[in-house]
Amino acid sequence: MKTISFRLGVFASKIVLVALVLCSGAIATCNASSSGTCRAAQPAANGIAYGDDSSERIVPLKEVDVKPEFPGGRKAMSEYAKKHFAGDNIKDKAKCPFYVHVRFVVEKDGSVTGARLVENYSEKIENAVLGMLMSMPRWTPGQKDGEVVRTGYGTWVGVPEYIADSYTKPEFVGGVELLLKYLAVELKKYDISQYRGKPVRVLARFVVDTDGSIDDVEIVKPGRKLMNDAVVAVLKGMPKWKPGTIDGKPVRVRYTLPVRFGKD
Repeated sequence: MKTISFRLGVFASKIVLVALVLCSGAIATCNASSSGTCRAAQPAANGIAYGDDSSERIVPLKEVDVKPEFPGGRKAMSEYAKKHFAGDNIKDKAKCPFYVHVRFVVEKDGSVTGARLVENYSEKIENAVLGMLMSMPRWTPGQKDGEVVRTGYGTWVGVPEYIADSYTKPEFVGGVELLLKYLAVELKKYDISQYRGKPVRVLARFVVDTDGSIDDVEIVKPGRKLMNDAVVAVLKGMPKWKPGTIDGKPVRVRYTLPVRFGKD
């Protein structure tokens, strides 16, 4: 998986914005932090899947009283997928993933059946994702009315970028230079931009969706409340981006962006 990186900076009213884009994908995950780590931003699981040819009803996830769970939870599932795709190549474990939407059935015994990709991707991607899903350990099954049931499950799976045949990163319309100018100008509208104290670094994340819209804005490393609020408001107000693509298909991409307030 090829890592794309560049560093940019802009100074305005003591606000410093430095973006280091390390990766992207669909979700591709872009991390602007200096650590170079990549984390999955997975939307909530939902939807109905169809498993084997058993005649017993598959209960939609939204109807169960107790949702099925991968051993250790969603974070553990993400880590399992990373290790599966990396195999014995420790270096590849640090590669940034893109995300594909999958559906499957968690059977009453916790096994996974009927796995499929919601959208069409290359045979290479499909085989890699299905192989990972079918190799998963048994889940804790879902329950409804006190009984264990077959449950339809949908989620997003992070896949290493190097598995794709082609990849393009998302882009702010007009390029990164205009993005940084936009952020600097918009942040000036908030009183906290006049802060002149000890430097404070606010780390924010957001997702560039398949239509270029901005979603899932969150503060990863907070500063003062007014700083956090200003950063979130400005990021949520950004115009649509040009989405990233994997094999020509638009994909969700997560960016991590540091914003520094205070003295240079």
